[in-house]
Amino acid sequence: MSIWSTLRGHEHQREMLRRTIRRGRLSHAYLFVGPDGIGKQEFARRFAQALLCHNIGDDPLEPCGECSGCKPFLAGSHPDFLSIGCPPGKRELPISLLVGPDERRGQEGLCHDLSLAPLPDSRKVAIVDGADTMNEASANAFLKTLEEPPARAVLLLIASNLDALLPTIKSRCQLVRFSPLSIDDVRELLIEQDLVQSTEEAQFAASLSEGSLTVARQLLEPELKLLKSTLYTQLSQPNFSGLSLSKQLCDGLAKMSGDTPEQRRNGQWLIRFAIEFFRSALWTVSGQALPQSLTIREAESFSARLRTHADGMELLGSLIDRAVDASSHIDQNVAVPLCLDAMFDDVARLLRSPTPSRV
Repeated sequence: MSIWSTLRGHEHQREMLRRTIRRGRLSHAYLFVGPDGIGKQEFARRFAQALLCHNIGDDPLEPCGECSGCKPFLAGSHPDFLSIGCPPGKRELPISLLVGPDERRGQEGLCHDLSLAPLPDSRKVAIVDGADTMNEASANAFLKTLEEPPARAVLLLIASNLDALLPTIKSRCQLVRFSPLSIDDVRELLIEQDLVQSTEEAQFAASLSEGSLTVARQLLEPELKLLKSTLYTQLSQPNFSGLSLSKQLCDGLAKMSGDTPEQRRNGQWLIRFAIEFFRSALWTVSGQALPQSLTIREAESFSARLRTHADGMELLGSLIDRAVDASSHIDQNVAVPLCLDAMFDDVARLLRSPTPSRV
């Protein structure tokens, strides 16, 4: 079985690297760039195994799995495979991982280890995950290694934000762009990894994931799922208090969000959930067949009420517009509670109005 058979997507990237190796044009440094949660790190590890294999056949990306290069790699003990990344809970990749701690500066760290000769008939392969989290000092310390790469070494840098990297880093790497996964791939991964309780839940998370398994996992966090349920239940009621709903949601956000960026992220998800609720109702009111990814049970009773509304379609358009405006305000750093208060108060007012109006 191919080592790539369990990795979703990225066939174009594999073929590009395959052609590169066959032509003898392997670069000393590659920069893998794409959204979080699409498999860049796993891709890099499989590529690294192929580069360290001693018994490559016709396909240069298919390692044998049995040689003196593959077995220690698979066991996590290959002396010529190096890997570092931004530590959990940190926002920057520490310079100590690159050049050693202060008391051992230049005698430890990735750059030092790369400078050591590899085993006979082998090469050094290093993965730098979260390369875009290097601060200026870390990037400059690493730059010398990129400018004067050790013989028989291949560096694989992984990043989500290309703009966060120094131009001097980018210019010394061959750029490989990775695209988001398909909705079907994300859905199947959620099911395979037993992260969902139903195919419907998998489909909903996948449809909002923007092709990222990381984002899909965020959507499945129990606290966020509970707030989504609260939101949908309240919106489905004939009369609800916008400010009361906003308070419930904001209290929930405060409990589950460790810092302001996380609160903004989760606040954006609540707004996205509201948009999906109104979109589901819009499809139903318009009489069109509802796509599976838009099916929201709580929106059915909401839609039933709007079928008798003279301007139901226009009303739903106004509700969606208002939610989009709230999302834009959060992007502009307006406080999340203020955005949600104003949005849901306006939503409640629009639903009470006999004729919808633009907010």
